[in-house]
Amino acid sequence: MRFVEHTIAGLKARYGLKSVDVAMPSHMHDDHLNGFPHLVKHYGAKILCYENMVDILQNPRGNNLGCILAEPIKVDRSFRHGETFKWEEFEFTVYHSPGHTEFQMAMFADIDGAPVAFTGDAFFPFNVFTGQPTSQLRHNLIFRNWVENDSHVRSIRTILEHEPTMVAPGHGKPFLSSREDLENLRQRLEEEQQDFFSVIADPDCNFGLNPSWVRLYPYQLLAQAGASSTLELRVRNYRSKPMHLEAALVLPTGWKATPQVVSVDVPAGGDGTGVFTLGIPADWAPSQPRVALTADVMTDGEYLGEIAESVVDVQFGNRGPK
Repeated sequence: MRFVEHTIAGLKARYGLKSVDVAMPSHMHDDHLNGFPHLVKHYGAKILCYENMVDILQNPRGNNLGCILAEPIKVDRSFRHGETFKWEEFEFTVYHSPGHTEFQMAMFADIDGAPVAFTGDAFFPFNVFTGQPTSQLRHNLIFRNWVENDSHVRSIRTILEHEPTMVAPGHGKPFLSSREDLENLRQRLEEEQQDFFSVIADPDCNFGLNPSWVRLYPYQLLAQAGASSTLELRVRNYRSKPMHLEAALVLPTGWKATPQVVSVDVPAGGDGTGVFTLGIPADWAPSQPRVALTADVMTDGEYLGEIAESVVDVQFGNRGPK
């Protein structure tokens, strides 16, 4: 029986085969991606991923998320929730599997007659810090990786629907699983979901769980002195009613943003975008090639402060860093 540990390509690389057809990450963390540029360059591997990982891989400067590989990776094909594909004699079905990060998937396949789940870093039968076996399945939370109150619950429910008898996680060896163990984890995750509502003051507790609900994109902007650049304000509204948001950039002396204030009307449970045009003086000092910006935010008349940020790397042509 052949198993995928981190990616499908990892299987061939591990056993010294001369060609690698594809490489497919379970999620966006760099410990699952570091070898991908090597596989593309030396083996011609095609990169496959879940659809919400495309921008993360191809534009790693775009989002303020932890553990992103800085090197851009071109994606050759992406998959939607519930989409099926074949690799050699195996047929896999891909599902969104948030929790460890919003940008994670799970894959399911029948291998040698057994239903197998490839789950990334969703959960483990051991303590992720000590490596010691545990009596119950364990998961971990990394809040800067975009976590919402129902993320883990949605993930475990999807896995339960497929009732795998074996799980191949992103770390460690594949292990036998039972519905009883998975149901136990589901119950504990649903209890954890209620804990989020208990400890976060906002009734829409995702505003406390996900600091990226309002963000500047790209998080790391490459901009030319003496020229204009575009910086987006992106908003996720967790309210059950529309939100009106206003934001102004806090800039160094001499920099300009047009408009000075961006207004965004965001539907209930939806997303919205506003756009700033950023102007940097042509005589900006090359001794300051990196500048931090913030967005001062107000929603529905309530002042929230400077809760979104961006880092601008200024380019100077031949006069400074590129």
